[in-house]
Amino acid sequence: MTTRGQKACLVIDHLVEALAGDPSSSLRRAIVLTDIDEHPGTTQTESMARLDLDKSSMNREIDWLFNYGCVRVQDSKEDGRAKKLEVCGYSKRALDSALDYFPGAHKGLHSFLNLYIKVLKQERPTLRDARIVATLYEKGQASKSEVIGSLYSGPASTDNRAYKKLVDDGVIEDG
Repeated sequence: MTTRGQKACLVIDHLVEALAGDPSSSLRRAIVLTDIDEHPGTTQTESMARLDLDKSSMNREIDWLFNYGCVRVQDSKEDGRAKKLEVCGYSKRALDSALDYFPGAHKGLHSFLNLYIKVLKQERPTLRDARIVATLYEKGQASKSEVIGSLYSGPASTDNRAYKKLVDDGVIEDG
């Protein structure tokens, strides 16, 4: 039987995969990707309104998602200025795997991500930050090296910095 902590870790791992294997992707970017998947063919303006994001932030997220092959952009037949967005390829497969853990599908995943945003209390929490918290939740108690060892094979300095920031912010305690 898979515990809630293990499920959280697996969901975050699938989201990292959906976002080009980049654990430094923000939870906001994951929410944008999830919204586009929930509403295939949506426009940037429609997604901005649903997510209450400003145009500049949304432009950055869409550009990143497009540049990394996470979304496809197509011209709208109804409005020549509008571009329809759709999750594609490896992002679609990985996002579908993450959604398998939520009976409410997209709404459940949105709630999951928003919960981590609230818990992390940071300006731009990342999937790496969420994975640290999920790992500690799953293990109950773990040393810093155990937590860092469960993360993605990125630079140790980045993982250590993320861990330290969570300790400094009072989100986790250094075991």
